[in-house]
Amino acid sequence: MKIFKCKICQEGYLGDEAPTHCPFCGAHKPYMLEAKDFAIPGYTMTDISRRNLEETLKLEVDNAEFYFCAAERADNDIDATMFKRLGKIESEHASTVVKELKIPSPEISREKDMCSDNNVDNLKESHEREDMAMKRYTLFLGRATEERVRELFTALIEIEKDHLSLTEGRF
Repeated sequence: MKIFKCKICQEGYLGDEAPTHCPFCGAHKPYMLEAKDFAIPGYTMTDISRRNLEETLKLEVDNAEFYFCAAERADNDIDATMFKRLGKIESEHASTVVKELKIPSPEISREKDMCSDNNVDNLKESHEREDMAMKRYTLFLGRATEERVRELFTALIEIEKDHLSLTEGRF
């Protein structure tokens, strides 16, 4: 058995080989490194990247809250499971951004009334949220000059594409 760490969320994973996706943040396999090879180099963050990461944090917290609400209101176990897992992944993205910004973690509420009582409406909104996140992160990627920030936004774009595929053709 080996110890792996995700370059994106920095969480550990135990296994014989790296998973296809980080079980915490959803980053793809290339971001899963053996712990012995893991290091995040220090860097100086530009004001532009700081503002973009602050906006990313707000977006990820808002999406997590939406997904936890949608999980509670889902009309079937499959969508409830999907929404709950997406809420956890978006929460992990928020934690990742907090680590980069070196700020306290915001509270992620599970009590807000942020979603519809209609499952199909929540599937549509999920799709719109993931599409919007991809577009924002693509813009932020283009503005980033720091290798680490570019890596984060590249991974987040890949993960949001995966999330989009969960709702394709479902509404």
